[in-house]
Amino acid sequence: MDHLGHGLALDHPIFNSPHATSFDHVQKARPKQYEGLKSPLHPKGVPETYRLVLFEKDKPDGWNPTIVSHEGYFTDIPGFENLAEGNSSKMLGSLSLARQGRYFYWGYSADPARLTAGARMTLLNVIHYMHWNRNSLTVPFVCRTRKILWVYTRLGRDTGYKRGVEEHFPNSLLPDLRKTYTPSFEGASTWVDKYLPYVFSGKEPRHRNARYKNLYEVDSDAMALGTPNDSRKSLERWIRLARGAAGEDRGRARRCLERYVHPDIRPEDGDWEKWYARQRGRIAFIESSGFWWQESPVVLEREAAAKVR
Repeated sequence: MDHLGHGLALDHPIFNSPHATSFDHVQKARPKQYEGLKSPLHPKGVPETYRLVLFEKDKPDGWNPTIVSHEGYFTDIPGFENLAEGNSSKMLGSLSLARQGRYFYWGYSADPARLTAGARMTLLNVIHYMHWNRNSLTVPFVCRTRKILWVYTRLGRDTGYKRGVEEHFPNSLLPDLRKTYTPSFEGASTWVDKYLPYVFSGKEPRHRNARYKNLYEVDSDAMALGTPNDSRKSLERWIRLARGAAGEDRGRARRCLERYVHPDIRPEDGDWEKWYARQRGRIAFIESSGFWWQESPVVLEREAAAKVR
């Protein structure tokens, strides 16, 4: 696999400071599997002809992997920086350069001696950039985000790659949930359309799995209320229902609040309305930390910086 990149965020410091970078590149026709798709670095999609920059020279014979990551891991964390896509042969949206907190994701496994001049300067810039981000907050990784299930509906659809929908997708669900799934691209898309807004993971021992790291569950409470668990409107509705008249909906809402509001910030007195008035601008829903409404690392960094001034 060639060490290539595209969609580079060329205005970012890692491509400019302290060393200016310049990349050799090749022009390629847009592959069929990219058609109709968008990604963070290609918000309008990939044009018919696009540029691939070279990160490696003197490509060796034999095994030469790059370490590209498809969306579904840590891209949902506030402050996350998506800086380059890898040249994935399966679908658009892979990562090759990214930062979250104090960690930098360098997805090119080529020996530094084989890096192109542009890649070497980028690597040096990354070291400088991460020095200035040494006090950034890193959110601990707990589980894959639900986006990986959507990825399976697209991964290799046009190339005959079916292992994602036939094996990986169903085996990523809790055993009792697998009976709701049909192992095909059409079945995967149907399942995602119906259940994905209510999927969660990372909270109980049953969600852990040696092969897939985590298994997904569908929240019957959130689904019955029609409240996608990552929606702020859903959180606000749970709060309203939680103080309402006794009944099934109040019970569902209270369970959702317990399930999704991080224990560290829940109101000790149970007054969710006062709690939300205080926390509204400070919280974000983060799936990769365990599907929690929790304090945003960006807010915490800003508050910490204000105390130092």
